[in-house]
Amino acid sequence: VTAFSTVAFAEEAQAEKDSYMVGYNLFGSASYALLTLANNTDFPIVQMGDTPMQTNANFQVETMIADVENMCNAGCDGVCLWIPDDSLYDAFIGICSKYNVPFVLVDKVPQDPEIAERVKSNPLFVGAVCPANAVYGQKIADYAVAKGWDTVLIGTPSKGDASDTPRLDAFLETFQANGGTVIDILYSENGNDAQTRLEASMMAEEPVFIYGTGSDYGIAAANALENTGMVGIPVVTSGLDAVALEYEADGKIEMINGDFWVAGYFASVLMEAYLHGNKLVDADGNVPYITDIQPFEVPAEQYELFKSVFLSESGQFYTAEETAALVNGTYDDFVAAIQNYNLEERAAALGVQ
Repeated sequence: VTAFSTVAFAEEAQAEKDSYMVGYNLFGSASYALLTLANNTDFPIVQMGDTPMQTNANFQVETMIADVENMCNAGCDGVCLWIPDDSLYDAFIGICSKYNVPFVLVDKVPQDPEIAERVKSNPLFVGAVCPANAVYGQKIADYAVAKGWDTVLIGTPSKGDASDTPRLDAFLETFQANGGTVIDILYSENGNDAQTRLEASMMAEEPVFIYGTGSDYGIAAANALENTGMVGIPVVTSGLDAVALEYEADGKIEMINGDFWVAGYFASVLMEAYLHGNKLVDADGNVPYITDIQPFEVPAEQYELFKSVFLSESGQFYTAEETAALVNGTYDDFVAAIQNYNLEERAAALGVQ
């Protein structure tokens, strides 16, 4: 967890209102990960009695930019921004500045230090929350090394993806340092394309295991194995996707790690706290810039517990009372909640066994 001082950050609390409108952008609905992130961003807003506004860009970058303007122009009191590429930050933040709308960053932060500094110095910036993506990949590599697996085929999104590229880099560093050999790294725009490319590569050279850096790519690997009749090759992946977990329960995927896209929840809590007059800052007045939400593993034997906690009908794995306590709490309370977060902690808090 790191923090920093913002420049000329408005110290006055928001003018008290009966209800606030909070916007958040969805890149596209044909992705379990993005839909889950959106749902997790939504439910603290509703729990606090406020009104969410969701936009859906249908995977069109130009539409994403228009969506941010639409949220601000519609009167959103704050926005939670998912920004997939460094080239988009200036446009997104420029729109927030134009309308004087505070913002938090959800799930991704800039990779370029200069862009990151421009974001951090913006007086409307409330904070950022994202996973420790490198840890995802490093833990997958540790698992493979412990298993004695020495050759891998990798499916991953396009180069530069803010989530998957750090996972891939950390995996490669650990796996190759322990003598592992990479047969190929297959970059694909989506799971369907990944499956086609994986099938072709597997027929050329059989790996000991396959690593999909995100759940769409893990599912694609399992489907590719089934289509080629090469079942029995282990698949490991990151992203606690309900379908991927079902594949794990069925023995099609061996191991999955992730945090169930909880960055959406905590980023939304940050915005709610700010809007309700409780800007979360540390002892030096610094807003949160958190990039280390730790992944946890869900082995097949814990699948039913995971479903009970995270896949309930409400879709809410923090209660309204817990959310209100965080919104009205301190910076330290907020950080502690992130640091303590995992499957067992949530199960205990919700009384699920």
